[in-house]
Amino acid sequence: MRYFWHSLLLTGICMTSACSDVTPPSRTRDAPGKPAIARLAAYSARSIVPSGATGPAPLAPGRIASIYGERLGPETPCSGSADPLRREIPNPLRPNQTLIEAQVFPVRLCDTQVQVGGVPAGLLYVSAGQINFKVPQQTPVEGTTGVQVLYKTQPGPIVVVPLANAPATHSAKHLATEIWSGLQTVKWRRAYQTVTPGSPKECGTVPVHPNLRRGLYGHAYYCAQPMEGVIAESFYYPLDPVQPKTLLLRADFRIANEYPEMSAEVEQLLIQRLTSAYGPGTVPDRLLYEIGASFPKPGLSWRVGDVTVFLHRNRNYVAPIGVREGVQLIAIHREVLEERQRSRDVKEAFRTSSTLSDPVVAGELEKELGGRYFESEKRPETEDERVIAERDTQTKLLRLLREASAGGRGRQAAVLVAADRLAVRLGSLLVTRSIGKGGERLTEAPTAGRVRLELASYGVRYTGIGHYSGDLEYDRSLLRRAWKEFPETPWGQRAFLWLQSGCSVPGLGCTGPNCFLAVIKQGENFLREYPHTPFRTEQIYHLALANETWWSLSRAEPDDPTAEGAQVDRNSGDHARKRAIELYEELLRTAPGSPEARAGQLSLPRLKLGLSTGERTFFCFSC
Repeated sequence: MRYFWHSLLLTGICMTSACSDVTPPSRTRDAPGKPAIARLAAYSARSIVPSGATGPAPLAPGRIASIYGERLGPETPCSGSADPLRREIPNPLRPNQTLIEAQVFPVRLCDTQVQVGGVPAGLLYVSAGQINFKVPQQTPVEGTTGVQVLYKTQPGPIVVVPLANAPATHSAKHLATEIWSGLQTVKWRRAYQTVTPGSPKECGTVPVHPNLRRGLYGHAYYCAQPMEGVIAESFYYPLDPVQPKTLLLRADFRIANEYPEMSAEVEQLLIQRLTSAYGPGTVPDRLLYEIGASFPKPGLSWRVGDVTVFLHRNRNYVAPIGVREGVQLIAIHREVLEERQRSRDVKEAFRTSSTLSDPVVAGELEKELGGRYFESEKRPETEDERVIAERDTQTKLLRLLREASAGGRGRQAAVLVAADRLAVRLGSLLVTRSIGKGGERLTEAPTAGRVRLELASYGVRYTGIGHYSGDLEYDRSLLRRAWKEFPETPWGQRAFLWLQSGCSVPGLGCTGPNCFLAVIKQGENFLREYPHTPFRTEQIYHLALANETWWSLSRAEPDDPTAEGAQVDRNSGDHARKRAIELYEELLRTAPGSPEARAGQLSLPRLKLGLSTGERTFFCFSC
């Protein structure tokens, strides 16, 4: 275990995200017919990057750093091993160094040397394009120094780089102890209380960590408090749809100074503590990727009563493994994870529910049409398959359109719904897809013009290739006909619901992005006119979502891009919030086991507490 972390750092891949920002010197070739000239190593001060930095930064005694360039060393990489019998005394101006920073590495490796201020540096890894080295302990902590690469005794340029003491930090043992102590003293399920401004414990005294942009969503309030070298973060979540309250259900601990070598050592100490107290860690749920559980290195987790503890490796996207933005311990109460699972279950229930992707709904349509309707969901993989599928789908669509006026009103509405689905699929088949230098290339199929003309006589109109769909887009005229001409039929009313779900479908009174206003107006009218519709639950849910969107938009920040173009104000939002609560509670009374009611349970605590839910259904900000 002693050599685990430094061995991870010895691979021949970029050590920090700065690699992508470093521009290597241009390559040159010897003129044909002339003897090859030995060219020196090529690098610059801008291509010398301390581990964990996002770009060029000052060097400090003991710090691990990388040099990027050309002709730095051998084409075949070499790795240097630390001397198992020796340790350096840390520079007294930077006493709290990690294990790898105090180890002794070879100063010459595969005919390569690096000198910092004329003093040989320890070498962890050398190659033609990259060198990982350790700054000598005797290096000053201010001013500048020269860095020079020598390969096969050929000296490269001496480049001047700045020096500075690394931010002061505590020892790894102290930081691990602080994090462990903080975890033991969390007061779980403590109610959130607004703290008096100016208080030493004022909520938010430390800025929100940037990595929280992809954290476990759902917290209502966030507080951060500095400890000794550690930042403790508290997250309060709203719970209980009947009598909502906001409770402390997540606690994070991270080191204030995030440089990779300290993170690596603190992580190992925390693993030892957690394993000693709770047994071996387990691989966390792969769906918790946003807190570090990303494969193939998902970190570890421990279950401790009602709390799950995750040791967040917080690795960035480049290699080698072990270089990260900072170790972080995340503890989450079971109530947050249970709510997350309920949210997943609801999304899965809605994924195919009440659409022709639902086998039950598709079966009802087949029964209504006497088995005459069939649509394959499979996308063709070759051009030959596409041509066959296009021809087959067009034949079925024309057959349905020719018999659209046959039979009773219910059957006619069903025919239009089935034809609409085929028209959507045909739009995807009228586009050819090929791979070029710039990626996938989309073009209209050779038959697209002829198909447009043939179907136009039935009111089916295609425009161009959609920016988001990549298909030849059609205006859903057949679905609109099913609703407008047969509104009292089940298939006509299904068409109405599906049209509401389509962002800014023409013909439904939706102008601009504010479709939720049309959904509310037309949905309320629909329930008044058809109070006994079999789709009452679905329509109530649409109305609740539209009102929830109205409320959340009224609470959006002025610079929120997802609220751009919203025609709401803060005063009007509270009425929509109260209406959303009424509708969700009606669903809980009338259809308690439905996905719609379960979705309402997730939104009610926030709505009752006057918190934005961030809902944007029926608001077409990206159209």
